[in-house]
Amino acid sequence: MSAPASAPDPAPRRALLRFAANPDPALDYMVTLTASLHDGSGVEIRFVPDTQVLDAACLPPYLAELPAAGPEARAALVLGDMANELLPRWLRVTLSAAGPAGVRHVVVMEERQPRWDNAALLARLAPL
Repeated sequence: MSAPASAPDPAPRRALLRFAANPDPALDYMVTLTASLHDGSGVEIRFVPDTQVLDAACLPPYLAELPAAGPEARAALVLGDMANELLPRWLRVTLSAAGPAGVRHVVVMEERQPRWDNAALLARLAPL
């Protein structure tokens, strides 16, 4: 997944992401990280690791570098960054923002490796 030509270079933002080796790459398991953005929006990152896991401590500085944009654009940036740098088997990014007049704006984006499938694990997730 690549950034549009008009988007800023993602390399400085992606350089803030830190990883550790997956302690058991043979096992499919779900990792969920949640955080708040400076504008009160919330982000949830769920992934099934492949060879590495995301260091949760790097998430706040990384999220602070997201440009001001609409929820869809920000969710797409996070999805692209995580898909390109973390290389998980499966990835879901949910961004939730307050809209006008109390409307809650929720964006969910997903990606997975082409031949990965674990229906039993994904079936445990709450329906959207």
